Amino acid sequence: MVGSSRVASLAAGGLVIGAVAMGCSSSGQGGFPEGNLKESPDSGVAASGNSGGSSSPDGGPVEPGSDAGQVEPESEGGYAGTESDSGDAEPSGDTGAAQAWSLDASIAVTCNPISTGTSSLVVNGTTRTFEVQLPTNTDSSMALLFLWHGWNQQASTFASTVVYDVPSGNWVPFDPNAFPMPLMIVAPDDSGLFVVGLNGDVGLDWDIEPQNPPVDFPFFEAMLQCIRAQFTIDSTRIYSFGFSAGAVFTDILSAEYPHLFAATISESGAWFNDPNEEQLVLVNNGIPFVKWDWPSFNPADKGNVLLTHGGSNDFATIISLQDANEDALPFLYNNDRTVAECTHDFGHSLDPDLTQSMYYEYLWAHQLGGPPLSSLPSGFPTQANPVGETSCYFHPAP
Repeated sequence: MVGSSRVASLAAGGLVIGAVAMGCSSSGQGGFPEGNLKESPDSGVAASGNSGGSSSPDGGPVEPGSDAGQVEPESEGGYAGTESDSGDAEPSGDTGAAQAWSLDASIAVTCNPISTGTSSLVVNGTTRTFEVQLPTNTDSSMALLFLWHGWNQQASTFASTVVYDVPSGNWVPFDPNAFPMPLMIVAPDDSGLFVVGLNGDVGLDWDIEPQNPPVDFPFFEAMLQCIRAQFTIDSTRIYSFGFSAGAVFTDILSAEYPHLFAATISESGAWFNDPNEEQLVLVNNGIPFVKWDWPSFNPADKGNVLLTHGGSNDFATIISLQDANEDALPFLYNNDRTVAECTHDFGHSLDPDLTQSMYYEYLWAHQLGGPPLSSLPSGFPTQANPVGETSCYFHPAP
């Protein structure tokens, strides 16, 4: 087993479902309600280029629908994307491309200029923020990766410590210039929801119940609108990556927007449109803790998932994420999702044995509308050839 310093900084941002703990910080870097796992040391790793807030020549907001450009839904219901100039062949097959999707025209969005660092927008009257890493080349078409942090983490901390760099021995950010095409990385900030909220505002930082009306779906769509208003995004290369509570939100996004993401990465998460996984979150003699109201999967939508789980210690208060991920495998199979599964023994943490090159190899292998994988990417650990504590397994869709 590698030293615990590799996992401590991420374990503290875990999924927490349980009673409110008095005095628990809501803005720190991983405080836990009672009974949770590990405290989070400051990593000292800064996000690449994360040097400041939004700026523009005139400093003014970008109004959707103005000449600065709002993303408009295509008339046939598709997301207004651009063709990739990355040299790939046209997408083929039907993975994730059975239907297109359109933006919700009822969402009121005011876009502000987006730059490296902290950017903001106004959605339905509420200001929301998100951290941005931009590649050197922002003039050509870019891939887009969303990073969803764990409970009680900050977006900037998560984005700064999302992958373990073996040579330096540190958790570091993804490099937006190391992907095979320019990559824009966006780490949204949560709205501080918790399991015991006021006026029905229940969640785990993220709106994972979800609420009615939902809080974070409009925020997600607003970010897409504002990003597309300012940059050229390859709509076949949009990806979502989440850990713990952020993985649960990543999972619900994959159900709510099944024709948007080329692939999703879910580390120590759960799918609560799966009855078996719902049953894992029961207290008080079997009374459901939360009334989950997730969109159902349609097997015809297909999809691609990289999931990881961390052994018997991958546990968050009243749910075993190890059990949840094991239940997720037949659930995803029965819904025609192609899964790369990586198991490790670091508990409730991101997998420190998966390198940036492995993640990027996995993401690059997936283009919306393209065929699913037929095997694990070549650089991945296997049961025969593990990397550290990690072995990966391939589960093709039926």
